[in-house]
Amino acid sequence: MDTSEELREALLDLEEARKKEKIHRQMAEVLLEGLRVLVVSQDPHELFSRIFEVMKKPLDFEAAFVLLENKEGLFIPMIASSNLFYQTVWKPKAMLKRVIQGQPVAVFDTDLVEEWNDQPEKIRNAVRSALHFSIHTSGRNAIMVCTHPNHAHFSKHHVMLARRFSILAAQALQKMEAEQRVAALEQRLDSEARIAEMNRRLAENERKLASARKMEAVGLLAGGVAHDLNNILSGIVTYPELLLMDEKLLPEHKRAIQTIRESGLRAVAVVEDLLTVARGAASLSEPLNLNKIINSYLISPEYQRLSQITSRVTVKTQLANDLLNISGSNIHISKALMNLVHNAAEAVQEFPEKCIVVKTANQYLDTPIGNYSEVREGEYAVLSVRDNGSGISPADLERIFEPFYTKKAMGRSGTGLGLAIVWNVMKDHGGYVDVKSDENGTEFRLYFPSLRNILLEEKTGHRLEEFLGQGETVLVVDDLEDQRNIACAILTKLGYKAASAPSGEMALEYLKKNSADIIILDMIMDPGMNGLETYRKVIEIRPGQKAIIASGYSMSEDVAAAQNLGAGPFIKKPYTLARLGQALKAASTAAGN
Repeated sequence: MDTSEELREALLDLEEARKKEKIHRQMAEVLLEGLRVLVVSQDPHELFSRIFEVMKKPLDFEAAFVLLENKEGLFIPMIASSNLFYQTVWKPKAMLKRVIQGQPVAVFDTDLVEEWNDQPEKIRNAVRSALHFSIHTSGRNAIMVCTHPNHAHFSKHHVMLARRFSILAAQALQKMEAEQRVAALEQRLDSEARIAEMNRRLAENERKLASARKMEAVGLLAGGVAHDLNNILSGIVTYPELLLMDEKLLPEHKRAIQTIRESGLRAVAVVEDLLTVARGAASLSEPLNLNKIINSYLISPEYQRLSQITSRVTVKTQLANDLLNISGSNIHISKALMNLVHNAAEAVQEFPEKCIVVKTANQYLDTPIGNYSEVREGEYAVLSVRDNGSGISPADLERIFEPFYTKKAMGRSGTGLGLAIVWNVMKDHGGYVDVKSDENGTEFRLYFPSLRNILLEEKTGHRLEEFLGQGETVLVVDDLEDQRNIACAILTKLGYKAASAPSGEMALEYLKKNSADIIILDMIMDPGMNGLETYRKVIEIRPGQKAIIASGYSMSEDVAAAQNLGAGPFIKKPYTLARLGQALKAASTAAGN
């Protein structure tokens, strides 16, 4: 062989080496990309979809799918790049058995293979050649199938690549199985956690039920004792009064009889407390305002006596001017207030700064408070009494509402009935008690359902005439019927023409056929569109629509977003005459600028 022949052979070898190097480099790049996909992909379907994309160019297939062996020994598609293959079932025969044993098989004509002839006609028409290779894991057999619509498409080269890529596909399957096991474990742990939470709630409900039965039993006992004591006290209270009418009574005898009478009257007061615990605080209900009850108590003889026996205690009041009215018993609510203030005064006696704060506010409840598992959604007038004492221990908090439970010396500073009376008063008024206590003091919050059908005059510093409308139409959009009724009643009183819609969708239907000068839009509605979504739709059909945003929650991102779109002022529920009137005037003024 001469030199030129040797040189030509060398060049050919070099070219062949370059082709092989290119193939190896491409294969390495594909494998690296496949490994990256394995690392970053989380969803199993996304994982194999991306693996198919990585392999598609070097294996040059039209579609691909993965078959998993089931308990019956049949192979079922787990994932496919085309929906065509999902309904297929594959029973291993000669060809697939070779694949299962680890030998890749390229089929030049699927019509000649038994497994493919078992498939539906539309499958056979779509696939003329196929490449099969195993991607087994330690747990189960699996096969990856690559297809092409042309005959004799896959070659020995593709079979060689399939051997390499089978490792990548097997790793993807192992990752998917591992993630499925983790998901199953998480689901089991979640189920166990839910069961544990259910058991905890069950135990809590059983504890509450036991406590309620205990309270009921003590109440029945107290009722029986009270009945007997009333019979006994009749003589102790009545006869001293008769004896004191005798003008010939010696002074020292008079003082002794007066002492007997006063002791009897104190016992009568205890009996009244017992009856409250036993029978509840049922009495004639009337429209009330907590602010008036508080102001009346602070000038009462009971408060004056408390001021005399407790030294240098400061009682501050923070009373809401627009406080909603309630329906209840003035006597029993005053008694509950007196007991709370009395306890607070005793709690701060050992501190240099003795401070009690009595506060009222309106609040909209739609989530449980305190130890209540559920509350009635709606508007409440709240009375709170807070002291700056040392607080109540967690152990005592569990029992403070039990009759006769007290840490005080029985008979000296109390009977142990004070907080039991508070509990019963709130129960009979359909309200709730919430207690917060720590080393900085204790706060009792009493939630009374508000009353709307009788509105007392609101002292807000504004006259009603300032808020009156001129017959403008106001559309109230709220999913709660009582809230729509309340708002419409106030609007009518303010001189507006009121309309209402129970959802954002119904509001849009209304505005397509009618106009509204202002809409009052509840921010949280369920089901359906919320306030922000509704306002977006409203301004599409009514650009520049005036709106007031309302919510039982505080200012939120959705409220700010609605205002950025052009909505007017935000008003926090519960509604009041003055607050809603001011918002309507503000919305009108802002729109007119």
